[in-house]
Amino acid sequence: MRKSMNFAAMVMICVLFTGSALATNGMNMIGYGVRSSGMGGADVAVDGSFAGVAGNPATMGKLADQGLAVGVSLLMPKLNVSNESMGMGLDIDGEAQLFPLPSLAYTSRLGADSPWVLGLEAYAQGGMGVEFLNFPTSATTSDKISSNVMFMRLTGAASYEVNDALTLGLAAIGGYAKMEFSMFPGSQGGMDVTDLTDMSIAGRLGLQYKICPALSLGMVYTSETALDLAGGNAAVNFGSEMGGVVDYEAEMMNFAWPQEAEFGIALQPDANWLFAVDAKWINWESSMDVVTLEVSNPPDGMPETPFPDGQGGYTNAMPFQMKWENQMVYALGIEYSVNEMNTVRAGFNYGKNPVPDENLSPLFPAIVETHATVGYGLHLNNLSFDLAYEHGFENSQTNENVNQMINPFGPGITVSHSQNTIHFETAYSF
Repeated sequence: MRKSMNFAAMVMICVLFTGSALATNGMNMIGYGVRSSGMGGADVAVDGSFAGVAGNPATMGKLADQGLAVGVSLLMPKLNVSNESMGMGLDIDGEAQLFPLPSLAYTSRLGADSPWVLGLEAYAQGGMGVEFLNFPTSATTSDKISSNVMFMRLTGAASYEVNDALTLGLAAIGGYAKMEFSMFPGSQGGMDVTDLTDMSIAGRLGLQYKICPALSLGMVYTSETALDLAGGNAAVNFGSEMGGVVDYEAEMMNFAWPQEAEFGIALQPDANWLFAVDAKWINWESSMDVVTLEVSNPPDGMPETPFPDGQGGYTNAMPFQMKWENQMVYALGIEYSVNEMNTVRAGFNYGKNPVPDENLSPLFPAIVETHATVGYGLHLNNLSFDLAYEHGFENSQTNENVNQMINPFGPGITVSHSQNTIHFETAYSF
């Protein structure tokens, strides 16, 4: 009981201290676990100890029968928004931010000769967040725009070795999501939305098949996670002459974390070298289509419908025309064991960004496409330390859409995004 309470406390710490950033395969991290991150996210067919809980459950427990891993990723996005058209002269860097994303994993084989391995992991699935200050408004003043989306998961997994070649994996995934955003909250017509949250469940199926000792195949499928973000507050600014800032109850509809399918190959020609290649399909088209903010229950005397509907009337619903496209992600990873203690890794990850030009928003600019990674592992008997560095190369995108209901920031708005991420993990096998 004491061990269960301690683990629950660690999970709560992970949730409380997890922020969000632009995780760069859309809203997803490119890899889960430091070894995977150092290899560009290519891990679905690779034998693992702990990271399989968050990835392919069929691969967990292959390198150690029982163990505990604690890690943290430090995400450091760099953002810029500009607009050279219409004489705006806009050129603003996003505020410097550092997002710590902790993780905690445990795996255990049920007996020395058992075909069953169980695992549990708390980790940040992904998210996105920006903060731009001194953004010009239509009233020739300046204000801020910001967003913060985070998604934390607690995954319980089991794998079963059918025979020497085939291992099957199954995982049940509990999720906790939180969203906040603001659009010119200090100006008339602006708003600040906070504390939109939801809890959810999803499932994951995986398999690993060893064609021969040197060559493995891996496949994994993760179901979509529907999220009805509710319980929030929308502070709508009507201006000092119209009642000031008015609080509404808020919820976000039609938001989901996408289903995914991934296939990978791992080749280990000798004891020193490991090569891995993965291809992943992410179904953003279904989960990030039209996401709608709905407000209700204002104070007495205040309007039930505070938002312009674009046709001369007012409504209580504000649609965000995301219209994200499905994404194919390709990852390549290499690992070289220098000796029994030291291992080095490198990787490459590419996924065309899912955001269409005409739907780009500075609030949700998940547009990085190309990543390069390096990693290092130090192994001291049962104790190991792993470090990885990930660079998301700058990508710029421009929205020329003149429809203000879709692009309220005006045609010509350009967003640039790059990101550096440092991953660290320590693990103990026993």
